[in-house]
Amino acid sequence: MKTQIIQLEPHDDHISIRDKMNWSKTPRILLIFPRRKRFDLDTLDLKLLQRHAHNLGAELGLVTKSLKVIRSAEALAIPTFADNLAAQRGTWIPQKHNKVKRRRSHPDLREARTSVRPQEAKWRDHIVVRLGSLLLVGLALLSLLVAFIPSARITLYPERRQQSITIPVRASSDVQHVFIAGSVPAHTLRVVLTDERSLTASAQTAVPSQGASGSVIFRNLTDQPIRVPKGTIVRSIEDASIRFETDFEAIVNAGVDEDIEVPVSALSFGESGNLDVGLLQAIEGELRFSLAANNPEPTSGGRNDLVRVPSLRDREDLREQMIFGLTTDPDKLVAEGLGASDMLFPDTIGEIEILDETYSPPEGEPADRLTLEMQVAVEAQYATAADQEMLARAALAASLPPSYTPEADTLTYAPLGDLETDTLGVTTWKMRVEQKIIPTISTSQVAGWVQGQKLENAQEILKNELELQNAPKIEIIPSWWKWIPITPFRIEVVVE
Repeated sequence: MKTQIIQLEPHDDHISIRDKMNWSKTPRILLIFPRRKRFDLDTLDLKLLQRHAHNLGAELGLVTKSLKVIRSAEALAIPTFADNLAAQRGTWIPQKHNKVKRRRSHPDLREARTSVRPQEAKWRDHIVVRLGSLLLVGLALLSLLVAFIPSARITLYPERRQQSITIPVRASSDVQHVFIAGSVPAHTLRVVLTDERSLTASAQTAVPSQGASGSVIFRNLTDQPIRVPKGTIVRSIEDASIRFETDFEAIVNAGVDEDIEVPVSALSFGESGNLDVGLLQAIEGELRFSLAANNPEPTSGGRNDLVRVPSLRDREDLREQMIFGLTTDPDKLVAEGLGASDMLFPDTIGEIEILDETYSPPEGEPADRLTLEMQVAVEAQYATAADQEMLARAALAASLPPSYTPEADTLTYAPLGDLETDTLGVTTWKMRVEQKIIPTISTSQVAGWVQGQKLENAQEILKNELELQNAPKIEIIPSWWKWIPITPFRIEVVVE
């Protein structure tokens, strides 16, 4: 039997395969799936292809190695083969096709409609009935407008009360949590601060400000010319620390007692360089074996200036002032490490520990002012603002009158009297706690009281039912409407 062989491509789907099957004129159609590339059709695709082959008057066969396709084909009774040759020689199992049953058209649809829906009564077409129905529809629309179009905004001003109590508070480092009985944790704070102070130096000292200068005659002790380099050092025979150097290079002629005069300058500033005649004679280096030196004139120009210098007494006074300033106001020192509302326990402030102190300038150096930078540490106990607020809220909540609610951001608390700390490190004090409270108002209940009421009646109802500081304010939209809406969701209640 003739068979139309269709080689499928990897990109084919059931739509493109149907288009290829339309060209078939044989009683058998064999679809060959690609071998090496994945090409799967699900059961629904195969069913559609089988129906299309049946409409073309042909049977459908498959050549594939995909187990998924083979299982789907077996479920639909579509024969599958290993290759093209097996399909040509093998037997195709006849495929059964279910016939689609078609409904028979009704011979007379008009008669059927008449039997299903009988003719309406004549009174329904009467003009009075139609006008009455129209009037009812209009009234229904009007009632909807009355129910949903108007809206009202009710502003209430409840009467505020002041709630205040005084509670004893106990703070200890052994307490870990806040208790409503009045116990709060005592936290330890260690503050490390750096402070700086200065004062004017009281002592004076002479400081070398200018060096001396003069000249030295170098006399030859040999029969050879001698070269005197620039920077040759000549010392005083009385004080070896007073040294001069030659300003220029010079050459002493050959021959004993030949000499030359060379200018010299002191290596250090100060009046110590002003020497008398004949004191510069010691030559440093190997030239001392070949030359003799002497200053024919006194050296001059060395000068000392008086400048201020911090004395030992100044250092002691400045240190005492620094420590006194820190110890006289320890509260301020510790408060720098606390939060704005944290409470410091003054009796727990410990001794100030000096960590480091640095003087400027160092000892012995001149300066107009002496500066001391000191780093200190101090420890103290305190109660956090969060713990105090938690205790205050818990105490007020325990004594809150029924049907009242605390007003937001009105809580205040402050200590009464002094704080006392015993030998065990427990600090006690009394705390005054206050807040404003307002009546608990249910907006849905307010809307239920006034819905459908006239404006004047609604105001009277609210005055009688609620404790108000001022008369309620009711705004109705549109403004000419005089009744509160009958639907609660059109009523907005605002509590000021």
